Amino acid sequence: MAGRDPLLPNAAIVARREYRDRVRGPLFLASTIVLMGLAMAVALAPIAIRYFDRQTVTRIAVVSDQGDLADRATAVADGLLNIPPDGVDPATWRKPYIVARSDAAAAGAALSAGELAGVLVVQRLPSGQVDVALRSYESAGSARAQLLELASFGIGVLDWSSRLPAGNAADPFITPAFRVEALNTATEGGRALGAQETASRAFLGIVFVVLLFITVVIYGMWVATGVASEKSSRVMELMISAASPRQMLTGKVVGIGAAGLTQYVAIAVPALLLIAFQDQIAALVLGPGWAEGAPLVGLSPGLLAAYGVFFLLGFILFALIYASMGSFVSRPDDLQTLSLPLSLLATVGYLTAIMALGGNAGPWVTLASFLPPFSPFVMLARVMVSAIEPWQVGLSVGILVASIAVVAVAASRMYAAGVLLYGQRPGIRAFVAAARKA
Repeated sequence: MAGRDPLLPNAAIVARREYRDRVRGPLFLASTIVLMGLAMAVALAPIAIRYFDRQTVTRIAVVSDQGDLADRATAVADGLLNIPPDGVDPATWRKPYIVARSDAAAAGAALSAGELAGVLVVQRLPSGQVDVALRSYESAGSARAQLLELASFGIGVLDWSSRLPAGNAADPFITPAFRVEALNTATEGGRALGAQETASRAFLGIVFVVLLFITVVIYGMWVATGVASEKSSRVMELMISAASPRQMLTGKVVGIGAAGLTQYVAIAVPALLLIAFQDQIAALVLGPGWAEGAPLVGLSPGLLAAYGVFFLLGFILFALIYASMGSFVSRPDDLQTLSLPLSLLATVGYLTAIMALGGNAGPWVTLASFLPPFSPFVMLARVMVSAIEPWQVGLSVGILVASIAVVAVAASRMYAAGVLLYGQRPGIRAFVAAARKA
């Protein structure tokens, strides 16, 4: 054909060669098996959650100084929370909730010890209104709190109907009052945050976690891409003769980390200025009566500092791993396959942090806040919306720093072994051999 370069292979040959080279690699098989397992785990996750929920019995105590009101509250809450699903045998079905009466002292001690999921305090006010308070470590928006809010209305209706006189004269029905007394509410200067501040903290927590996730993944890929590009262009051969692998690894992490820190400063400085002058800005925009606590009501310098610490430590941890990973590839195109497991780890930390921001303080959330590489995401989320003891934050940071030290030693040795591998695929044997040397 006229005008065609005879040395240029056609698209079919190029596609077949690329497909063959990638499929035959051992890393492709290993990553396929891992991703297949993850996909199956995600598909079975709802069934697993339902299975463990079915095996778990949640206990709720009802406290009231009026016996008849306590009995009605127990019956209504038990009937609403323990509705059998369709298709099950009521004779063999196991109730997921145990609702029982208790005294205030015993219920408070059991709640502190984790034996109870919540305490329902029910009182009849002098006006005849039923007042219901749920004391729990969950947030007001949890599904259990919403069910118990509905139960409070039923308790009020039954209590009002039981006190109807024999004649026609009856006291008007007063809608029951329901509130959630969250025991794990974040504090500021020893003061529990209000509803507006708590909602603002949750929103800011989502912003911070998303920023942390994006920066860790993007800057980590920058590090890996920089290493792979220098290796593929043979610039690495010149650099390795002028600097040690450890110095080159440190330079990569510090240089790109400085770029990320610049962005953090660009975010933090305007926020700090707004915090310093937020009352004046509110008075100017909204008027004198709306000045107190209007803009950025949940943001504080302490939270910005926490974001900076966890951003810096999280980036260093992931960047070291990304750099060692990038040293094993001969072409930047191979980074996509290697970076996927690291992106999945960051995604798990991100999703767990979102659970923590939603008020879920389950065992996995608590464990993940101390377990690298998830702790930068999850502990930051817990600090935003929960009352966290200082020793817990210190322990999380200490474990993260120790993990970075261990990873730095292994990553520097794997980096030294990887940068010398030219024309070889980043197979499992190469990683295992480098890890043994580390």
